Amino acid sequence: MRPHPFGVLAALGLLATGRLPAQAGDSLPAFNSVRTPVSPAFVLLGIAPTSVERPNTPSDFAVSILNRTAALTGLPRDVALEISPYWLVRHPTLKWESDTTRSPLTSLARTATVSVATAELGTDASPATGLAVAFRASIASGRLSRETIDRLRQVEASLGGESAVIEGLIGSARAAADSLMRSERAEARARGDTASARAAVARFNATKEMLIAEARMSPMYLAAVDSTEALLSGLAANRQGLVLELAAGAVWSAPGGAVDSARVSRWGAWLTAGYQSPSWSFVAVNRFLTAVTDTASDVLDVGLRLIHTERRWAVSGEAVFRAFTGSGGPPNQHRIAGILDYAIGEGLWVTATVGRDFDPAASGSLLAQLGISFGLSGQRVQTR
Repeated sequence: MRPHPFGVLAALGLLATGRLPAQAGDSLPAFNSVRTPVSPAFVLLGIAPTSVERPNTPSDFAVSILNRTAALTGLPRDVALEISPYWLVRHPTLKWESDTTRSPLTSLARTATVSVATAELGTDASPATGLAVAFRASIASGRLSRETIDRLRQVEASLGGESAVIEGLIGSARAAADSLMRSERAEARARGDTASARAAVARFNATKEMLIAEARMSPMYLAAVDSTEALLSGLAANRQGLVLELAAGAVWSAPGGAVDSARVSRWGAWLTAGYQSPSWSFVAVNRFLTAVTDTASDVLDVGLRLIHTERRWAVSGEAVFRAFTGSGGPPNQHRIAGILDYAIGEGLWVTATVGRDFDPAASGSLLAQLGISFGLSGQRVQTR
C-alpha cells in the first residue's frame, strides 16, 4: 500500500493537522485541531493577547510572534517558542483507537509543553529585556468526538478500499510471477546455482513493483485515492468535554539587555479549567503571580472566557478580576477584552485583541494587539 499524507488525521488531538480545512462544507471547526495556544511564557511577561487561554492539544513545535502597538500598527516583535517533548519523538505503534479517552497520567504526558519567550519590559529611559520559561500540561484533555471517530473510521475503510483495488488489479499476475519465481529458484538450488536463485527472486521483486506502479495509474485506483483525499480534506481534530490544565514558570529580567545582569524577577502558577463542545467553549482561570523583590505587586487573577468557533476562525470575550495580595498594593483591577483568531494558512493563525487592560492609568492599557502563531506537527498515530 502506498504511503499516504496523514498529517491531517486527529484523534483527541493526537493526529496532526497537515492542512487546514478549506471547503465550504467543513463540519468540524479547525480551531479545535492540533494547535498550541498562546505561550504561558507570554502570560508571565504580561503581554499575552488573552489572559484566559483554553487548553488545546499542542503542536510538536510552535512559534508565536506578538506586537503591542496602540493601534494594531507595526510589526510583531516579541517572540515565544514552545515544544511538546512527547510529540517530538515518533510513536509508530500508537493507534488512534487507544487514545479516544486518556488517563490523567497519559494526558499529562501527551499535552506537556515547555516554552521560552522574550519581550522588552522596560522603558526608553530604563530599558530591560525579559526572558520567561514556562511549563504547562493538562490533567484532563477531553475525549474524541463521535463525529471525528466516525470520520476516522471512514478514512480507514477508504484506505482499505485502496489496498483492495491494488490487490484486485495485480493479484493474478503477481500470483503467476510468484509461481514462476519459486519454480526457477527451486531448479537453480537443485543445480547448486545460488546466483540464478538470487536472480529469480530479483526478477520477481522487479515484476511486483512494476505491477503496483501500473495499478496506481489505473482510473479505478485513482478514483479510490480521490475518495480518501475527500475525507481527509474535510477532517479537523475535535476534542470535547472537560479540560483541566496546570501551568507555571518564571521571568528573568536583564536591565539593558545584559545577560550577566539577569535576575529572577517574577514567577507564577495557575490552573485553567473549562468545557468545550464543537462550537462553544467556556474557560475559567485562577492564577497567582508574585514579584520576587516587591510583594506589593503579588496578584491573584480570576477570569472567565467564552469562545465561539467556526471552521477557520474563533471569536471570544474574556473578563479577568485582579486582586493585589501583598500589603501596600494598588486597588483591585480588571481586564476586559475581545479576541479574534483566524487561520490564514497551514498551521498559521492570526490573533487580534482589543479591549482594556488591567491598569487604566498605565501606558498601553487600551489593548490593540496583533499576534501570529505557527505550529508544526507530524503524523502522530497509525490508522492501520
